Amino acid sequence: MRLSLVVLVLTAFILPAAALGQSADAGDDDAPVVDEGFVLRPGDVLSVSVLEDANLNRQLLVRPDGKVTMPIAGTIDAAGRTPEQLQRIILSRLSRDFITPPTVDVSLASLGLANQQREQDGVVAEEELEAGFVYVIGQVTRPGPVPFEVEKPLDVLQALAVAGGVSPFAAVSRIQVRRRTEIGEEVQLFDYERIEDGVIGEIVTLQDGDVIVVPERGLFE
Repeated sequence: MRLSLVVLVLTAFILPAAALGQSADAGDDDAPVVDEGFVLRPGDVLSVSVLEDANLNRQLLVRPDGKVTMPIAGTIDAAGRTPEQLQRIILSRLSRDFITPPTVDVSLASLGLANQQREQDGVVAEEELEAGFVYVIGQVTRPGPVPFEVEKPLDVLQALAVAGGVSPFAAVSRIQVRRRTEIGEEVQLFDYERIEDGVIGEIVTLQDGDVIVVPERGLFE
């Protein structure tokens, strides 16, 4: 009778501990998403640093589908998670390729439109916000994606301003706005030099997915 009682007591302690261990070892992406206050949303930009390998340091955009992609770590659901939760997932995935777990830091570099709106007006339903992205590449200060609210159209000048303006090496008279349509790619030229000279002309209104290309100027431009 005493032996049976001891077995029952040990079972009561061992089984929960085993279950806890199983839970801790479960896949990192299967962990429930818990709103601990600030959570990531599409358009947010994250700064990721890995102390042991500087080649992995980068900025990650939370895409419209709520995901981010990083070398080795792969594609991860970021929207709805806190930066700390995402940091733990990246650490778990990178650890598979390191002898010892690396030192990973994930911090918020900039807010997307959805979280900017939350900061200004409080919690707003996700369906009320429709975010779009244009992309600026080439001779600008900060190339990369530029988020905007679809209901408030963005033009080329505004996008270039968000990108920090053109660099001294930009061919400002040959800026391109490239847009994919159902019949193929459409290219519009934008002469920024004429705008600088005070000439009033048509300024292209951008659409979601447009790419602004600021080429490098030639030797005699």
